[in-house]
Amino acid sequence: MHPDDTPVPAEGSLRRHARDAVRTPAPTTAELFGDPAEDAPQTKRKRRVWPWIVIGAVLLVGVVAGVLAMQFLNEVKTAQGALERAKSDLSTLSTGLGSADQAQVQATADDITKNVTLAADIVEGPLWNLAAQVPFVGQNVDAVQRVTRAVDILVDRALPPGLQFMSTIDPESLTVEGGGINLEPFRQVQASIPEIADAFADAQAEVAPIDSSTLMPQVADPIAEITTILDQASPALSLAEGYLPTLLDMAGSGGKKTYLVIFQNNAEIRATGGNPAASMILTVTDGKLGYADQASSATFYEAGTQGNEYVSLPPETTGLYLPTLTRHSQDYTFTPDFPTTAQLFQAVWANTTGANFDGVISIDPVVLSHMLAVAGPVTLTTGEQLTAENAVSVLLSQAYERFPDARASDFFFADTAKRVFDHLTSASWDPMKMLKALELSAQEQRVNLAFTNPDAQALAVELGVDGALAPDTVEQTQVGIYLNNSSVSKLDYHLTSAITATCDAPARTMTTTMTLHNSITDDIRSGYTLGWRNGGFGLPRTTMMLDVLFFAPPGAQITQTVPATGDAPNWDRSGVEKGNTALSRTVFVPKDETVTVSHTVAFPEGELGPLNLRHTPTASSTAVTIDPSCDALFPKAD
Repeated sequence: MHPDDTPVPAEGSLRRHARDAVRTPAPTTAELFGDPAEDAPQTKRKRRVWPWIVIGAVLLVGVVAGVLAMQFLNEVKTAQGALERAKSDLSTLSTGLGSADQAQVQATADDITKNVTLAADIVEGPLWNLAAQVPFVGQNVDAVQRVTRAVDILVDRALPPGLQFMSTIDPESLTVEGGGINLEPFRQVQASIPEIADAFADAQAEVAPIDSSTLMPQVADPIAEITTILDQASPALSLAEGYLPTLLDMAGSGGKKTYLVIFQNNAEIRATGGNPAASMILTVTDGKLGYADQASSATFYEAGTQGNEYVSLPPETTGLYLPTLTRHSQDYTFTPDFPTTAQLFQAVWANTTGANFDGVISIDPVVLSHMLAVAGPVTLTTGEQLTAENAVSVLLSQAYERFPDARASDFFFADTAKRVFDHLTSASWDPMKMLKALELSAQEQRVNLAFTNPDAQALAVELGVDGALAPDTVEQTQVGIYLNNSSVSKLDYHLTSAITATCDAPARTMTTTMTLHNSITDDIRSGYTLGWRNGGFGLPRTTMMLDVLFFAPPGAQITQTVPATGDAPNWDRSGVEKGNTALSRTVFVPKDETVTVSHTVAFPEGELGPLNLRHTPTASSTAVTIDPSCDALFPKAD
């Protein structure tokens, strides 16, 4: 047949022919014509294919790893951005909680939730779980995952109830007409605190396994911010959960409470502050403050109860002090144990008017100055203003120059106290700032509280404002150095002091040194200010006569004092108060001179609690320095 006459296959046959052609290789030249080299003696060459396969696989893995790495970095960037936006919104939220635009506050909270949820979803992805297993890098990824989960827990479970509470505690809604605090927001939040506390506990458990020492700085620093917040918040929440009902009760939520407030005069110094000649009786009913009465030492003289003993203390305790400790109200603060002071005041009032107080509160003019810094100045009867800057000077020095007569000065102090109270209960001030002012006062050891309710007293102990001598060295190792005025004067406004503690850890000893400087000026001439008792010792009336009390905790002993014998040797005293060993030495501090006193305490064997170095608060601040040599002897406080 002629080639041009060859029949053409159908279309389907062509497709099958093409597939068969692909599947059936064409015959090689050797198959068609034979291989002339078959009979040759040379060795046959083999193609080495496997290196190219390996290289191809490595390149493929590299490309895939690069793609995954880029994807992971993108996820890191997205999660980081979401968390940074949430952090910025939290800052905005904290400043806007007191605003009237609650819709904006809620919108900000919603944005925080959205961003934290986004970050939490991202860090739970497979790439993050894989990266967490990579050596050297994995612990950083794991830490970021844990912190993000912790923040997510807080935003999901703690933010909503916390937001509801915080939005109701702006100063305007907290302050009630006539003076006091609106307790309703605190009653409402009481039910939410367990939920918030549980959220913080779970968040803290999430970050607990993180070892910050193994992290890169750019990871460790922001994580430290979160863990610090958790570490600080958890104890505070536990405290709030346990004591909020007690706080509400103390504020009169369940009925009227009556408190005696004593004002310690640092110009005539005493162990916990000063002569407590002036006092005020206040009531609190559902958070609202009320004024009940005022008193002074003259109150008890007029009633015939001054000079009588209503509380009997052990002889080893009374032997430390002048016998007026338990007989005269001006000397109830000779002891550094404030519960004893409160007991003495409760007893004298019960025998004077039949009054019983729910608590006794002690403050001094420096506390008042901190409060006026928040509440603003007060206009006095004289027309001048009592301010945060001049309160201490006016009350502890200038008043005695203006009113040298005792009755005149008593009237001035009583009138000033009433005007300050009226101002504090009527002026508009920020309760949170006032709380900060009181916290500062407590840190300076100027606030002491004693309550008849055991739960309230336990709170005072927890907050460290009970002013009590410690019964042992388990929770704290309490060492004290205190001052009592023995010249019967108001000279101590001009006293400045500083304290240093050094330790010999192997010997288990600590030496506490105090410098005392008398800076009285020549323009002070009031007989009420100058030393009344000095003449009997042949001293100028400008010389301070101070009983220095050295205290060692239970189980410890005082091995040395400077001076070994006081300037009035027959006034050297020793004793034990609530298990604490103590010695008293009287020193004279002349005008413009500095006297140094010290005592060395030897501690018993065994573990000691954190050091609590107590001292008498003076009219000015007292610098306290704890030498690093004490670090090996005492653990750090939590």
